[in-house]
Amino acid sequence: MNDHSDRIWANIKDWSPLTEIPVTGDKSPNDSSWDRVTAAPADKSDFLQPAHPSLDKVSAVLMRLLWDIIVYMFSSVSVRIKRLGISGRAFEQAKIEGREKGLFIESSAGQITYLIPTQKAFEAFNLPCPYKRDVSLEHSYYVLWTSFMLDKDPRFRSVQTEVKRGSSGSTSDVITVAHDGTRCAWEVTLSTTNVLANTCKYTDTDFVQIIFLCRDYKLREAVKACCREGGLDPDLLAKLDYRHFSQLLRRQRKLSLY
Repeated sequence: MNDHSDRIWANIKDWSPLTEIPVTGDKSPNDSSWDRVTAAPADKSDFLQPAHPSLDKVSAVLMRLLWDIIVYMFSSVSVRIKRLGISGRAFEQAKIEGREKGLFIESSAGQITYLIPTQKAFEAFNLPCPYKRDVSLEHSYYVLWTSFMLDKDPRFRSVQTEVKRGSSGSTSDVITVAHDGTRCAWEVTLSTTNVLANTCKYTDTDFVQIIFLCRDYKLREAVKACCREGGLDPDLLAKLDYRHFSQLLRRQRKLSLY
């Protein structure tokens, strides 16, 4: 009778709360090797160590700022500070730290300042870098910025970035296609360098408009003068338009799209 009873209860384990990690095998909670496997490290900061060396020893504010830059790439600095709820001083310290570590750069378009994440920043979070061309970090960023804005505009059926034109090797920064099929080319312009060359690549094309999207108003006027005095074909010159980033941003805000 006693032997039979012993066999029935032989495999019954001691009761323990579901909030505790169960003991497996022959280990018991008093076994020192069990403590090494399951217990928290003596130094709790071990849990906070970043997996990527680029994030080693970064401040908590910079970590928050950097993640915000990755998630909301096209927000201005003022919007970031408000969203993160940090002081201007804390932001400046984190910005200096991030720039020194090569995680982002600072750039201005008109009166608006942006923080542009580098490839190193995306690698730190094991994320693919969205920039298609490695010509200029600023240029690549503003191409994406332009696409982001135009993609919200109901006038356009599609928006494409970095589109190659035939076998010529030339590339359009952004192309928009309207609902009637007409195409516009958008050239992100951060200086007057290569303005005429960027214009001439649209000779004998079906684009109804070529828009130079400039960093600010001053540059827009300089690009306009460069094209006007550059001896361009009158038909091509008639297709040119000149705008700056703040104009595009203002339009999108007016449409309540961004």
